[in-house]
Amino acid sequence: MKFGKFNTTAAGRVGILLLILCTPLVSQAQTPAINDATVDLAKGHITLAGSNFDPSGVAPTVTVGGTSRTVYSFTNTQIVVDVPTTLAAATYLVSVTNSAAHSGSAYVTVGAVGPQGPIGLTGPEGPAGAKGATGPAGPQGPAGTLALPFYASSASGPYLPLLDLANSTPEEPAIQGSGGTAVSGRNTGGVGVAGLGGPSNGSNYGQGYGGPGVYGLGGNGRSEYDYGGPGVAAVGGNSDYYGGPGLLATGGPAGGTDAQTGGDGIDAFGGNGGYGGDGIVAHAGGSGLAGLFAGDVAVGGALSKSSGSFKIDHPLDPANKYLYHSFVESPDMMNIYNGNVTTDGSGTAIVTMPAWFEALNTDFRYQLTVIGQFAQAIVAAEMANNGSFTIKTSKPGVKVSWQVTGIRQDAWANAHRIQVEVDKAQQDQGHYIHPELFGHEGEPSIAEMHHPRPPAPATGR
Repeated sequence: MKFGKFNTTAAGRVGILLLILCTPLVSQAQTPAINDATVDLAKGHITLAGSNFDPSGVAPTVTVGGTSRTVYSFTNTQIVVDVPTTLAAATYLVSVTNSAAHSGSAYVTVGAVGPQGPIGLTGPEGPAGAKGATGPAGPQGPAGTLALPFYASSASGPYLPLLDLANSTPEEPAIQGSGGTAVSGRNTGGVGVAGLGGPSNGSNYGQGYGGPGVYGLGGNGRSEYDYGGPGVAAVGGNSDYYGGPGLLATGGPAGGTDAQTGGDGIDAFGGNGGYGGDGIVAHAGGSGLAGLFAGDVAVGGALSKSSGSFKIDHPLDPANKYLYHSFVESPDMMNIYNGNVTTDGSGTAIVTMPAWFEALNTDFRYQLTVIGQFAQAIVAAEMANNGSFTIKTSKPGVKVSWQVTGIRQDAWANAHRIQVEVDKAQQDQGHYIHPELFGHEGEPSIAEMHHPRPPAPATGR
């Protein structure tokens, strides 16, 4: 037998005396041993310290006075279990059984509890007084302690989280995580919050999907003109040189043996409504760009812009200069075709277009320019015979530069004709202009409303 005298709580609520009873017939390598204990009736906790509580990562079972108690948290050397705050002063047998089916126990003596007085000089302890009437509830004390690092694994019901926190203080976060400082000589600090999606479980008969690493659901707007909250609000960190990106997304690699497709960096879908929401709204900061694409860009619908140009290396000084050209703008979905042709001995030339030309285009317009001599040139026969027209000159052997324009008439173009003139009031409610992004006078913009303020540093850090 081994005797031990154990500590009391800082609040002076109870005193504990433990008598450790070891069972010599069981293997000591995995037998729980209770070396110390702390009872806090104000919080309804008993904290046991010792060894072999958790040899294989499975929660132990604990009984106090023959009654099974809930284990709040556990490690191999510490267990926190609940007890009633009204636990009577007495001596209780506390038993711990671990996953190896080995048990250890000790007696816990709980002393009487008196009211806490103001802090003053320590005097001799008087006898316990008679129990008086229950007084008003006092202020809430600090949260219970949790041994770190904390690891736990359990199961919940369908669609129920293992941890569900709600902060009742307005505008304050429910969870805050702060990553560790980068090691000297290394570049990256620790992640504030890390989420790992669960693996898929598909088969040859059904496609599976891995779970998202982080899922955010924005808060609902409560009044008629409120905005719903963003699913995820991200703000890059400050720096004297480069600020951090608000959101960094990298698609997952394809790991199959055949040629597979990697995951997209970002998939964005606008919400439904009277006016559907946009997939992505990007607002440039200062002289920055609203979008930068290092690669080809495919647009599956109409592209609306206030101006446009291409930017290439200058052909005479590619290392030091760029060359800009503006796009050709037109109110129509216009296609332009051109070329040179020389008329024959009779002053005739036939220009033949591709086989798909007339299926794609209609409403043709022509321009002819004679090159190298004075002569007359006309379009003798307009577009016909699946895409050909005839040029006639007043002399034989005349070189003619020609240009033909056509208006698209394919099915997509016919279903998406551009509306040339739009009322601003209608346009402001539609897809292509967002004046509310910049805010009205005296009002915050959407970017400002969705820009989360940095949380106040947590105390004790």
